Amino acid sequence: MLGCLVGALLPIVVGSTAAFTGSVTSSGLLGLVFTVRNLQLLRATGDPSLPPAVLTTIFGGWFMLAPLLYTDVGFLATAGTQLAGTVISTFGLYVTVAGLTDGPA
Repeated sequence: MLGCLVGALLPIVVGSTAAFTGSVTSSGLLGLVFTVRNLQLLRATGDPSLPPAVLTTIFGGWFMLAPLLYTDVGFLATAGTQLAGTVISTFGLYVTVAGLTDGPA
């Protein structure tokens, strides 16, 4: 959840371009929704839910890729967004694999 929040707020804080800020902030908020939903389902059932885990992983991948597609993003926005994307994708992929293998999350 923290990675999604950082990814969503960092472009606003560092004053990145409007297109990048809008894209990454909206993606971060959607990723946060899926992350929170997966946490709710995990606590309720004890098993990870694949759809929100896969979507969270995809949003993390977008955070890693987005700074490379937009021009004039800036160093702090690029580094912070890619770091947040790495954290989001790592945990999302872990939960996805745990859900596919019926292992503990």
